[in-house]
Amino acid sequence: MESVSAQHSRHSLFTIDHILGLDREEQRTIVYTPHRPWTDAQPTKNDRFIKTAGSLEVPVMEERKSEAPVESCRRSLNWCIGRRPRTAFSSLQIEILESVFQVNSYPGIDVREELARKLHIDEDRIQIWFQNRRAKLKRSHRENQFLMVKKVITELQE
Repeated sequence: MESVSAQHSRHSLFTIDHILGLDREEQRTIVYTPHRPWTDAQPTKNDRFIKTAGSLEVPVMEERKSEAPVESCRRSLNWCIGRRPRTAFSSLQIEILESVFQVNSYPGIDVREELARKLHIDEDRIQIWFQNRRAKLKRSHRENQFLMVKKVITELQE
């Protein structure tokens, strides 16, 4: 029978705060801007995100008037009817999601909901991110196997 403190210390190693390093006493502040290459908008000082230990503040970008209404209409026609616009993950959000992925590539609903709260992203977007990341890993593994086989065949032919 394990003691309560042993159970707590083992369990606390796998919290989101521990993985992200937010359980430490020191305060860190990181300022970054989101990377959105598909928009015509230039980032402003209001587009900055501020990350501090234990909290993530994410202000909403200001709406900007397009100079050419035809251009904005053309851009909206590129999306299929009913399709949602692409989610823009900041580099910090991706770094956090990648660090969680290294620990667990199949996070449960409780972990995804906690990430959603801390990163201010919908839980379903986080679920899709993990699905896409697993597909990327599988594709990468398949490409590496192909390259190894190609190298062996090339060496046999020499």
